[in-house]
Amino acid sequence: MATMISVTVKGPTGLDDPDRMLDELAAETGLSWRSSAVDDGRVLTGGIVEIVLVAVVGKATEMTVSAAVDAVKRVVERWRGERLDPPETSVATQSVPDLTAEPTAEGLDG
Repeated sequence: MATMISVTVKGPTGLDDPDRMLDELAAETGLSWRSSAVDDGRVLTGGIVEIVLVAVVGKATEMTVSAAVDAVKRVVERWRGERLDPPETSVATQSVPDLTAEPTAEGLDG
């Protein structure tokens, strides 16, 4: 089994914030990350309202799941600490079959 780590950010963010967080997560964890904006209908505020950032930790990954989750939490807290009004964030893990994870992990682009 592999583990999918997801970071959800809810609230107004700057247009380049998701890319910055992806870069920071990749640098800290060594994993490939991808982001998906959550369609929440029409929004009047600037920036993205909700994004989900995802990476998969498989058997071939050098970093353990717990170390990866700890690194992700550090990045998220540092990122939130840089904002005057930080958006709501959450970090979650989910077990996924290796066969599902392997192609996904290769296809994740940060």
